[in-house]
Amino acid sequence: MQSKRCTDMYNDIVREMDRVVEALPETTPLVSKPLQLLPDDSEKTTFLKLKSLCHQLKRVHPEGLVRGNDPGPSSGLLPRKSPRRDQSGDRPLSLSGLSLDSELLTQTAGPHIPSTGHGSVPLCIPDNLDWDSRNNRFVEIPGVERGGLKLCQEALSILRTIKGPVCPVCIVGRCRTGKSYLLSQLQGGRFRLGNKMDRETLGIWMGSQPFQHTLPDGRQVTVVLFDTEGMEAHDAKENTDNQIFSLSVLLGSLLIYNTKSVPHSHDLQSLHYIGNLSKSIQVRSSRATSAEEIRRVSECLPQFFWLLRDVDLEITDRKGERCSMKTYLLEKVLKADDGFDDNVADQNRVRKSILTFFSDFDAFALPPPSADKEVIQNMEDPRYATYVTSAFHQGMARVKKEIVKKFCPKRNVAGNIINGDQLADLLQCYVNAINTPGTVPNMEDSWTQTLQLTYQRAVEGAVKIYEDEMKDLSLRLPCDEQELLGHHQFFFEMALDGFRADTQLDCDSALMQQNMKELEDCCAFFDDSGRCSAGILYQYLCENETKSEEHCRQMKNLLMEVHVQPVLDSLSANTQYDDVMRAVAAADELYWEMAAGPKANDVYGEFLKELQDHRERVENTLCQLKDYDRRLEEERVRDQQNRVKIREREEETERLLGQMQQEKEQGLAKLKAMEEANRQRLLQLNRENQEQNEVSQLRNRPPTVVRKKSGGSCVVM
Repeated sequence: MQSKRCTDMYNDIVREMDRVVEALPETTPLVSKPLQLLPDDSEKTTFLKLKSLCHQLKRVHPEGLVRGNDPGPSSGLLPRKSPRRDQSGDRPLSLSGLSLDSELLTQTAGPHIPSTGHGSVPLCIPDNLDWDSRNNRFVEIPGVERGGLKLCQEALSILRTIKGPVCPVCIVGRCRTGKSYLLSQLQGGRFRLGNKMDRETLGIWMGSQPFQHTLPDGRQVTVVLFDTEGMEAHDAKENTDNQIFSLSVLLGSLLIYNTKSVPHSHDLQSLHYIGNLSKSIQVRSSRATSAEEIRRVSECLPQFFWLLRDVDLEITDRKGERCSMKTYLLEKVLKADDGFDDNVADQNRVRKSILTFFSDFDAFALPPPSADKEVIQNMEDPRYATYVTSAFHQGMARVKKEIVKKFCPKRNVAGNIINGDQLADLLQCYVNAINTPGTVPNMEDSWTQTLQLTYQRAVEGAVKIYEDEMKDLSLRLPCDEQELLGHHQFFFEMALDGFRADTQLDCDSALMQQNMKELEDCCAFFDDSGRCSAGILYQYLCENETKSEEHCRQMKNLLMEVHVQPVLDSLSANTQYDDVMRAVAAADELYWEMAAGPKANDVYGEFLKELQDHRERVENTLCQLKDYDRRLEEERVRDQQNRVKIREREEETERLLGQMQQEKEQGLAKLKAMEEANRQRLLQLNRENQEQNEVSQLRNRPPTVVRKKSGGSCVVM
């Protein structure tokens, strides 16, 4: 329940907002309907609704709630009323004692550190900050300067839920160029947007709403969007930009490079972090830069999609004819220049990096959204959508369509498709390398570590499947050992299925054999004689023997007490030995009906020994019975003991043969899983070769020239 003070403050703000809105011109965008307070709202919910109301009131009439004079209309497009101030003239507007600048609604003063938006979570943040997920804000670590990056577990947890192919889309570029807005359009959930000169995104942020996408071949991928800290900010260091860019290149399967206006050759010098890719990233431990090394780099690095914003000039090629932005960049910007000075060499290195190190290159241009600053500053507000130019809306729709066409699963350095779990592991390896002085991320080493972790988790997951299924058997023990072995085989095959499901994207034969052996030994280890001597199955076999012995002994004691002992205690001259034998036979029959497990025969031997002990104690009385023949009784006892020994040997042989057969079936199941993994791997390789052939054909296809009917100009597609 909210307090009366909160309720009164809320109602005061609602009344004040109604009064301010009525006084505003009709052309002013209106605030949305206030959230109503409910009787069962908590204090926290009430506070959030209060805060929402205050932000709405600030949005429609910001100058009326802060110090300062009216700066005048922004451009005449959205006229605003002059700022209202209270009688004192300088103090912030107070509503029934609640100042919108009070500590209740704002944090204490300090450096500007932005908080999260609704559709994104921090993935990788500067190491001089902590993320307060409860209050949704950054907290500076006193006395610590920024030197590297650190990961946030919330985003990693979201990544690890993606078990199938993942398509990471990263956007990089200068701050205040609309990166977050584009990702908001792609995801449908809002990334943090800003309208000040300070960077609004620090580190790398991940969309909190990964979404499924169907590729042209019918495969499903999970698309995850990543927003990055703006480069070349006034407070940024060269090392900071290089860290963010290198990590984005390593992370994504599609890299969107977002810039403003059309670049020229001399602008390439500012893209030094692209030219330094060969120094910032290693594919293998060796520093070789052969053609094969470059080819391997391009296969595992993302597609490069250059998005140029606020382009309102006609794009022409060298012949002066209209052309695509890709053609313009290839002919006028990315074509190598002749020259020997350092600037030309740096520019050519950037050109070569863009065209060589990335798996594909494309470009697209967007016109400016508006000439009005206020519209640009409120792009995320749907009420300003009508003031954005139709050319921008149409261009944004085309850009989104082109980006979606380029969605593809992320691949490792070996060319295999990876999932979200593996992407999180790779990211941890890369961040550790970036934070280590004198070290650069090594893709091959990082993938080796990731693959080992993948198989380790697959083994752990498979063992857990086996353990969880076997746990239910504890309630059913004791049971026949063959029944227990049959359950083991069924559950072991379930565990193998789980292991294959977790490693289906990566069929490394050596690692698979090694980890399957580990899984096999964890579940059931068989020694040279074929006997299970370790593993989870061995524990259950031992438990089954223990429970079997306890159960059979309880049955034996009960039957002796109920059936045999009363007859022996009541022996007299009138008792017939036949009565004793009937009692023993009844106990014997009931024992074998109720006995269970591998220790039944051993305990039955104890039963016979106890009968012999009782007979010796009452030997004098038995001799007085008319139908008692000592010689025949001794022969009968020897015969029973021999049958027990024979049964013990037969059961032991049967148990050993059963375990040997189980070892054979377990090996066959493992072999079948390996064969299926290899078959799937071959299918995957064939599919990848087919895709590469199709891509090569598309790249080698000559450009299509589309001529307009109204004139002689053409567009190269």
